[in-house]
Amino acid sequence: MTPPTPATPPDPAALAALRRLAETAARAGGAVARSFFTRALRVRLKNDQSEVSEADEAAQVEVIRRIRAARPQDALIAEETLPREVLDGAPEPDNAVITWAIDPLDGTRNFVRGIPFYACSVAALHDGRPVAGAVYDPPRDILWSADRSAGLFRDEQPQPPPAPPAWAQGRPVKPVVGVPSNPAPALLPLVEQWLAGCICRNFGSTALHLALVATGELDAMFADNPRLWDLAAGAALIAAAGGELITPDGRPVFPLDVGAYRRGELPAIAVMPAVRDRIPLRSS
Repeated sequence: MTPPTPATPPDPAALAALRRLAETAARAGGAVARSFFTRALRVRLKNDQSEVSEADEAAQVEVIRRIRAARPQDALIAEETLPREVLDGAPEPDNAVITWAIDPLDGTRNFVRGIPFYACSVAALHDGRPVAGAVYDPPRDILWSADRSAGLFRDEQPQPPPAPPAWAQGRPVKPVVGVPSNPAPALLPLVEQWLAGCICRNFGSTALHLALVATGELDAMFADNPRLWDLAAGAALIAAAGGELITPDGRPVFPLDVGAYRRGELPAIAVMPAVRDRIPLRSS
């Protein structure tokens, strides 16, 4: 395949176009997933013993169809395996081109059990960083989106950065945070610190946790085993809201070499500035 032509860093108009495409694709993929909800599903286990259903696969095909129709020159990284014909000659992921990271149904374990907490997550990356993204919550019909230039949106309307609730001003209120549901042994001591010092929740979707941090409904979240597609769109939301996405050691998660990425885990903490000094990190 001919090497892709390096992409010019997106200007504000290009970023807005990427955001709008992420919104369209996330809504479309989420609508497909929602059409399967509570139906009898074909479900199988992947190599990591996580579930994947026909809803995941159908939603992913729809997201990629929307992206490929609008931007066939872009690269793709997606959670579920796709037939070669669906990719239709897309370039390999590379920092020099727009690369889309797609999680068509984040929260599959909830979904296949009839629990209505799941999301469709779509992000555009350039130079190893999310520059635009959207997270769609189909059960509640809420769409969060962002781009690096224009900030945070809810249902395509601009949103101000979140502020602490008025009733919490000046009070020593514990942070309300999202935590892993099944922590990796190496990170369990850090999770235990969160459990001891915070009010903890787990909604079963990394993408939803990230969106809730961006909007101020959660103060922080910790995901111990996400992949790029779990994080990318939410990372765009967090950045637009003025927060940070960092590793458990306190280093930025992005930039990431998407060309070298091999579907590995990317432990991450999202946190807003108001509680940054109250969120435990792992000692390096």
